[in-house]
Amino acid sequence: MSATQSKEKIRHGKTPAYYGRRRGGYRSCCGSELTRDESVTLQRLKAFTPGDFEAYSARGEEFRRRLCGTVLNALQLSKAWLTDCECRGEWGGVFPVHLRLTHRKNPLVTLDILSPGSESPFWHGLIWINPDHTGLYVLNTEQFEPETIGRLLTRIEEMVSAGITPAEIVAVLGRKGGRA
Repeated sequence: MSATQSKEKIRHGKTPAYYGRRRGGYRSCCGSELTRDESVTLQRLKAFTPGDFEAYSARGEEFRRRLCGTVLNALQLSKAWLTDCECRGEWGGVFPVHLRLTHRKNPLVTLDILSPGSESPFWHGLIWINPDHTGLYVLNTEQFEPETIGRLLTRIEEMVSAGITPAEIVAVLGRKGGRA
């Protein structure tokens, strides 16, 4: 594409795709080098390093929303969960992907899913003991494991349905490391 064609494309509201160059001169478009128009796939998400997460989320709200959307789609949540994601640093802005899952039947049961980043190289599941004050990590994995997170959420749903209080849920998950 010539410079003139590129300028014309930009004027008409379409920006040209950019592909960065990696060592060895071959074209690449993975990790933090994603273009504006590319979606984040589950496969690509699993290959992200903590630095990739940070670089991608530093590109702004739209890119953080994409990351969160990919994680939510991979989790295939039941209708028992209300979801929210941090895009503007509402909850501190510490993790590139910060999802908040709140149980519909018991809003005191809240679990945050946190991605790797500069603070930690791990995926975390943080269940709140006192909402917005104290939490307990009930999930710590090196890779994004939607199945593991799904089993944890299913177990929490079962406990809520059985009438177990949020404090008891936290105690059970804390004793068993989230594998109750």
